[in-house]
Amino acid sequence: MIAASLSGRRVLVTRALEDSSVWAERLAALGAEPVILPCIRTETLDDAETRSRLAAALRDADWLCVMSARGAEAVALLAGPLPAAIRVAAVGDSTAAAVRTSLGLTPFVARGGTSRALGEELLAEAFSSASASTRIVVAAAEGGRTDAEDALERAGALVTRIDVYRTVPASPTSVPMDLAVEGIGDVLLASPSAVRGLLNQASFPSGARIFTIGPTTSAAATAAGLSVSGEAIHPDFESLVEAMQ
Repeated sequence: MIAASLSGRRVLVTRALEDSSVWAERLAALGAEPVILPCIRTETLDDAETRSRLAAALRDADWLCVMSARGAEAVALLAGPLPAAIRVAAVGDSTAAAVRTSLGLTPFVARGGTSRALGEELLAEAFSSASASTRIVVAAAEGGRTDAEDALERAGALVTRIDVYRTVPASPTSVPMDLAVEGIGDVLLASPSAVRGLLNQASFPSGARIFTIGPTTSAAATAAGLSVSGEAIHPDFESLVEAMQ
C-alpha cells in the first residue's frame, strides 16, 4: 500500500513556500515525514507589454483558462476586473479557490488537476464544439506546459497564451541544507527551476533518491548531474507518489 511504503521516509518538498504545505500535508497523511525547503519563488510579469496584451486578449475572449493559483493572482493584478461576459476555467480546486478570491468569479473546475485535463474537460463539458469564433485566453507560467492550449487549438478554438508569471530558482545560500545530516532520502522536484534552486540550497549524498514531475524536469536534473530515480507518468502529486514506490 502507498501509505505503508512511505511510512518513515523523510521527503524533501522543493516547491515555492506558498505551495509546499499542500504537498507536505498529503505526504504526512501517507506516513512520510515531509521537510520543506523552498527552492523556487514566483514573480508576476508586471510590465507594460504584458498588461497591454492581456487586456487586449481578454476584451474579446469567451473564456479565460487559469493554470494555477499564482496565475489567478497575477491576472487580478495585471488585468483588474474582467469583462462581464467572460467565463473562467481553472486547473483543480486550489486554483479555483484562488479564482474566487482574486477574481471574484466561480470557475469551471478541471477535476483532473492538470493542464491537459483542463483542455480535455473544457471541451467535453463546457461546450460541445469549438471553432475560430471561440476565443480563449490561457494565463500561464513562463515556460509552462502547453497541453491545454494544444488541445483547444486542435478542436478549432482561437487561443491566445499570455505568460503572467515566472518561477525563479532560489538564490545560493552560504549554509546549504545537508540532506545526509537531515536524514532525507527522497527529493521531489516539480520544475526545472526547482532543480537549480535545489543545487543552490542543499548538498546531498549520491544515494539520495530524486523524483520528478515529468520529462522536462527530469532532463533538467540529468543535465545538472543528478540521477533521477523516478518520473511521474502524469504531472500531478498522485503520479509523483506512484513513482516513489
